[in-house]
Amino acid sequence: MARRVNAPIQVICRRKQPAAFSWEGRLHVIAQIIESWKERGEWWEKAPEITVYQVMTDDQGLYELHHQATGQWILYKIYD
Repeated sequence: MARRVNAPIQVICRRKQPAAFSWEGRLHVIAQIIESWKERGEWWEKAPEITVYQVMTDDQGLYELHHQATGQWILYKIYD
């Protein structure tokens, strides 16, 4: 099960990959990028491509982060 958050976050990157992110005043260190892929929105709305990262943090939290073409990062989902 997952909870949709869809909130902007600050991300620290290493080698162009997310290494940690800050949300609700707490730093979450990414222990593993489980999977990443690219998605395109509706072409008729000219939605930009996003890169999706499914990550596990050092405290065993599972999250889905979206990196938009504008450079903005979004915490999209938290998995239970």
